[in-house]
Amino acid sequence: MNIKDYILVIAEKPKSAEKIAYALGNPKKYRINGVPVWFVMRGTSRFVIAPAAGHLYTLHTESKGFPVFDYKWVPKYIVEPESIFTRKYLNVLSMLAKNAKEYINACDYDIEGSLIGYMIIKNIGDIKRSKRAKFSSLTASEIVRAFNNLLPLDYNMIEAGYCRHILDWLWGINVSRMLMSIYRSVFNEKRILSAGRVQSPTLSYVVNIDLQRKTHVPVPYAYPSIKIFIDNKIFKLIPIDSPFNSLSDAKEYLENIKRDPRATVLDIIVRDERIEPPHPFNLPDLQSEAHRIYGFTPYKTQKLAEDLYLEALISYPRTNSQKLPPTLNNREILEKLSQNIVYRTLVKTLLAETRGILRPNNGPKEDPAHPAIYPTGEGTLKGLSKDHIKLYDLIVRRYLATFANPAVVQYVRIEFIVHGRRYYLSTNIVRSRGWLQYYPYIHFNGEEISLKLLRKGLQIPIHEAKIVIHFTKPPHLPSKISLVKWMEEKGIGTEATRAEIVETLFKRGYLYMRGRGSGVSELGILISFLLKDYVEELISVELTRKFEERLNMILNMKAKCDDIVEEAKEMLLKYINRVKSLDIQTLRAEISKYIEMSDNNGRRCMICKRSVYANNLCIFHNIALENIRSAYETWRKFGFSWTQYLEKLLKLKSTGSYVKEVCRHLIKQGEF
Repeated sequence: MNIKDYILVIAEKPKSAEKIAYALGNPKKYRINGVPVWFVMRGTSRFVIAPAAGHLYTLHTESKGFPVFDYKWVPKYIVEPESIFTRKYLNVLSMLAKNAKEYINACDYDIEGSLIGYMIIKNIGDIKRSKRAKFSSLTASEIVRAFNNLLPLDYNMIEAGYCRHILDWLWGINVSRMLMSIYRSVFNEKRILSAGRVQSPTLSYVVNIDLQRKTHVPVPYAYPSIKIFIDNKIFKLIPIDSPFNSLSDAKEYLENIKRDPRATVLDIIVRDERIEPPHPFNLPDLQSEAHRIYGFTPYKTQKLAEDLYLEALISYPRTNSQKLPPTLNNREILEKLSQNIVYRTLVKTLLAETRGILRPNNGPKEDPAHPAIYPTGEGTLKGLSKDHIKLYDLIVRRYLATFANPAVVQYVRIEFIVHGRRYYLSTNIVRSRGWLQYYPYIHFNGEEISLKLLRKGLQIPIHEAKIVIHFTKPPHLPSKISLVKWMEEKGIGTEATRAEIVETLFKRGYLYMRGRGSGVSELGILISFLLKDYVEELISVELTRKFEERLNMILNMKAKCDDIVEEAKEMLLKYINRVKSLDIQTLRAEISKYIEMSDNNGRRCMICKRSVYANNLCIFHNIALENIRSAYETWRKFGFSWTQYLEKLLKLKSTGSYVKEVCRHLIKQGEF
């Protein structure tokens, strides 16, 4: 290819470059050093469309040790061996940039895409001769519309992306080097450790839950279990009031029932409720539903959705918006979807029930860059995996449902009173399916109750009554999706980064899969507590959220990157200097509190090889001991002696592992 005087279009990936090329005209495809490049004439203008491979530049420093605050942007392949493949992309773009008269950043329209294109043009082109293409899907019509309405470079998004990278890099390299220095000093060996501005608070959250589980002492409570007959069916009443905290009170209540075994109808509540259609999907909602329905991890859902986007099947998925814009031609999309036999009847039904008036039930969340996720009605599913098709179907059905009529559900609640304690039965019946016929993943129907046989004041014989003892449960192991939801709830990370941050915690060996939840490794515990002891504010949710808010202010031109970076430097310097002033003995003593060390020469826990914290136990076993002691008063009310209590704790599955270890120790030592 030997042409000059053309417009160089930079796409984020080869697949999107191809879509752009075919949208602009009838392109000719070339391969330069293995990189696909397209040449197309559009009117009198020549376009060359060439792909990047994500970020081609990254931050780097020549300085050793920590703290380190000097950095520069360099080609990624120079400092990251695993990114060597990006070299050919940068070389081809550099060659093409020499003869380009203009540059168009056509990378994904978000802070990452804005930064990717900007860094390429800044280093090998001319930002003064550059423009921005903004599109939310890779359909030909939207790409053409974007190129007919090119924008100036989006400097607010560029600066926000630029600042996020610097902030994350400063945080990561300084705290990670601090951790590795501590580890090398204490264990006399090198180990790659990492910390992150969002990663570390998330790890701390999981470690806190892990500790709660391991030190959990189940506490008994008693509920009456009461069954009644209604129309020859047995129904179990659900308690409203608090459980009994002593066995004697529960037994006394049961005796009262035996003397007068009747339940009195206190109230009958029947109401019809309109259930509005679901909001259009944003990425967090899509990840949540794909996990609930198909068991997909958040990261898998994000990758599948990105593939669907690159195939022009859906709009840009990394969005927080729950709104479909009024400019979107939904009628046209539905007509295209109806060409698929799977959706033909659904579309026909939807258009009939709405009479062609398509008003989405938009949600409250917005995204300045992109609308909610929607199917384009274009592209082909041929060659895609079953999981791709499942996710696409979920997106289509959610899109259809948001235009549909509300569902109408009848809620029934019958309240009873039995010797002064309240109970209830409830059920619901779908009266009108509405949007449920398009999105059949939510179920409302319950067991039917014959209301004609019931009235207020009616006394119903009790079929069975007994006391059931339950035990309190520890918090659930956090799953990958619950961690993503937690980050969203706390306002840390972005919809595009949260799933990857969770995966990083697993790749680093800090977390591991335990059933469907997340277990914490010894290394994860050590990292979390070291950070908590020495740089607690740096890993706090509050500080992390504060910087997220500051970064978002850049988008609204209410903050400057330089100010945010300087504030971060000051904070990092304060804490890191404090750690550097500590001697090896102090660090070693701190580490021996949290992990077992075979060469621990200090006072050891009577159960493990950690250092003694109190009561001749390490910090974890001491927490377990305190919990055992404090819970016994309740157990005693249920007739358990101290010995029986310890033996019962050893049998219960919900008893924490540290608690069981302390119980065994107490029994062995005869401390009854």
